[in-house]
Amino acid sequence: MSAAEEAAYLATLRALWRRNWPKDAPREPVYPLGEIPLTEILRERARRTPDKAALIFYGRDVSYGQLDRLSDAFAAWLHAHRVVKGDRVAVFLPNCPQFHVAFFGILKIGAIHVPVNPLFKAQELIYELNDTQARVVVALDALFPLLAEVKDKTSVETILVTSAGALLPEAPTIPLPLGLDAPPKPCAGAIDFLPALADMTTTPPAVTVGLDDVAALNYTGGTTGMPKGCVHTQRDMIYTAATTCAAAIVLEPDDVGLNFYPVFWIAGEDMGVIFPIFSGATYVLLARWDPVGSPS
Repeated sequence: MSAAEEAAYLATLRALWRRNWPKDAPREPVYPLGEIPLTEILRERARRTPDKAALIFYGRDVSYGQLDRLSDAFAAWLHAHRVVKGDRVAVFLPNCPQFHVAFFGILKIGAIHVPVNPLFKAQELIYELNDTQARVVVALDALFPLLAEVKDKTSVETILVTSAGALLPEAPTIPLPLGLDAPPKPCAGAIDFLPALADMTTTPPAVTVGLDDVAALNYTGGTTGMPKGCVHTQRDMIYTAATTCAAAIVLEPDDVGLNFYPVFWIAGEDMGVIFPIFSGATYVLLARWDPVGSPS
């Protein structure tokens, strides 16, 4: 294709785009708090509405202020354990508020979030951990035996664990999926995630995190071979939110949404982790799809 043909083709596409664009949909991304890193959006939401629920987990409210403080504590913990900007931190968790705490804590320190599929078998887990060279993993206690089995074949040095129901309320307001309230499992040699954060007395270091810094490596399967890590910057994250929340889903601060998508998957990360904080909304987080437990 010549330069002239390419220019004509693109002009045709732009004309089609203008002609078919929905009348009331914005034509540019909408950034309610400005085009700033997602971590700064969380800080500002926490400053403006500290007591507002960011997440509701079976009746347990996690406020914007709590999410900001807990993720600050994890960022401080990472710094104290020699994690620096650009390091990869793996998160081997299903849907639970601790995933959100880990996600924002990792980004606040300028490290790179690596979500790991909790359904992985040993060889898949070894591959992704080695591909990212993650030294720290936050894992579900039920998955610790698998992680301990492969640890010596990877670069992993430190494992933090948490139970899926660690942040459940005493009296859940909707039915729980089977096993969600199982007692914590012993994990010899691992660090208990939430108590570790409670022990942090220092604030996280001031790390300059730019919009074009790598924020996450989201692994996705292709037609051949093992999954590949897709590079996502903070700009990628907020651009997706700025376009989707303004035109497709239309999320606003007074809205309450529901997420049952797996948050280790990119659709769940968008719908259940990034979009709510970006828009200032409240999201009900389910451990998994459950027609009985889903609030009406």
